[in-house]
Amino acid sequence: MPERKPLRIVHTSDVHLGAYAGSGDAKWNARRELMELTFERVIDLANETNADALLIAGDFFDNDRVPEETVIFAAETIRRFRGQTFLIPGNHDPMDPGSIYWRHDMESIARRLTIVRGHKGELVEPEGLDLVLWGRAYLDTDWHFKPLDGLPERVDDRWHIAMGHGHFVREGGEMHRSLLIKDSEVAAAAGHWDYMAFGHWEPHADVTTAGVTAVYSGAPMPLTDANRKAGLAAVVEFNESGVQWTMRRVDPRRPEDVPTP
Repeated sequence: MPERKPLRIVHTSDVHLGAYAGSGDAKWNARRELMELTFERVIDLANETNADALLIAGDFFDNDRVPEETVIFAAETIRRFRGQTFLIPGNHDPMDPGSIYWRHDMESIARRLTIVRGHKGELVEPEGLDLVLWGRAYLDTDWHFKPLDGLPERVDDRWHIAMGHGHFVREGGEMHRSLLIKDSEVAAAAGHWDYMAFGHWEPHADVTTAGVTAVYSGAPMPLTDANRKAGLAAVVEFNESGVQWTMRRVDPRRPEDVPTP
């Protein structure tokens, strides 16, 4: 195979569009609008950096009952991104029959959007990119869901990205947690997967293990300002030097202007 082409992605998660819908409280309505604005800024970042792909690692919607206009807003905003978008559902927006991703055809609006629907895991090989992507669709009915269960080995020399929505725990940690991602599972991916795009945590975190680059992007805008390590998105570069990532602020507010809860 010819030398693989460089790749640039933007990684986000836990956008929680539709949070506080119908609350009637001006404070929370303003928060919901700020969360929408911040997702628009994620799309702006992806376009400004000429990213090839946007990854949304779960909890894109806050719940399965968000208004239809929120779903249309989400799809039309994704449509503005010039590259390809890949989305896995999380515990707030699961893929159970009759759920939001079945009731609304977002992909007919945003035609470069791919929603990972396979509960047992799904490989995606995007046209035009030297990329193999894998993810699992969360189901509420699966009480023992493991985000990386069934992760396959490397397919070929293309860049390999695994997406997971869950709770990362190192050896000796809280192994009782739901949506468990063990550090041993990440370590086992060494030599097979170049980057792991995680969601489920609102704060950004680097959980790189055994040479496998694994990152929580964190929420572009947290549900409340109690979370001080959010407001970011990851820009990830794949090239002959390997994988490098940087965090970019997408919260439109200056850090010093964010109110203390």
